[in-house]
Amino acid sequence: MKRMESARTQEATSARKSAHAQEATHVQEAARARKSVRAQEIASLVSMLDDLDDSIMPLITEKLRALKPDSSTLLAISSTYQGNTILHNRLSRLISELQKDELERDFDAWQNERDPELLKGLWLVNRALFPHLAYDILEHLCMDMAKDVWVELTDNKTAVEKVHLYNHVFYHRIGFRIDLSLSELEYALLDVALDKRQANPILFGLIYLDVAFRSGLPIRAMAFSGGFLPVCVDENERFLFYINIYNNGEIFGKEQLAAFLSDYGLSIPYEHFTLCNVFTLVGIYAESLYLIAGNMGNIEMEQKMESFLKLFGDQRFLITEEDE
Repeated sequence: MKRMESARTQEATSARKSAHAQEATHVQEAARARKSVRAQEIASLVSMLDDLDDSIMPLITEKLRALKPDSSTLLAISSTYQGNTILHNRLSRLISELQKDELERDFDAWQNERDPELLKGLWLVNRALFPHLAYDILEHLCMDMAKDVWVELTDNKTAVEKVHLYNHVFYHRIGFRIDLSLSELEYALLDVALDKRQANPILFGLIYLDVAFRSGLPIRAMAFSGGFLPVCVDENERFLFYINIYNNGEIFGKEQLAAFLSDYGLSIPYEHFTLCNVFTLVGIYAESLYLIAGNMGNIEMEQKMESFLKLFGDQRFLITEEDE
């Protein structure tokens, strides 16, 4: 009797599994069908972009944007229309608009995360210029650097000892260097800086902070009109000491702040320094790229960064009224 009940139970279980498998198959087939119909609709709308009647272009563009095709799909379609100048140019403009839409959605999602990552914010800024820049490679490079620090850290070390050790690994073992030029683009770009382990002062400081975050070190940043300064804090986020990234991570206290600033032609009261969040740091980086574009006379890059900076509201730390 027990064997018969067991057999019936197994049959019922097998029947349920079979039903679930069939249901899953139907769902997958329906999803593929919807995807196919959507792809056909996108391709059909794209083919209409060569219509000489400019009045219908806004309608076609609006329909395409409503479908939210990813830019890589449109780029693939675009390659099949290389000989059609009108369609190709219109599609190129649409791709740029969609890439901007994608970036703004991703930026909004990032800033609303519970604990936004600094590196991801820097990556989003770079995507304003290079839409297809991959994040995984950048994250992998930063994680590798953080691992070099992890293996050396122990809980029984003081904050000063931990920062000294971090500086030794970051500056000497990893070999990260500062390129002092603030007007050259190469070492202001995240992928180049991480690959060559060399960055301009702004990006250098941001990478220094990101690797410190990943290593579990209590290193934050204080923003001021002109940039930011890394600081070490205690478990309650209270100030312990400043870090001079220009001098191999030398640490100094409040009493040496005026002398440090004087070395760089600055005179800023301590009260004007505020502990800042990741959002502010990413905004400072975006400002730096906007200024570089202006110095280079690169109008297209300048316009892209100006548009991206609107996502940060009116808060500025590097840009003055003369720069705008």
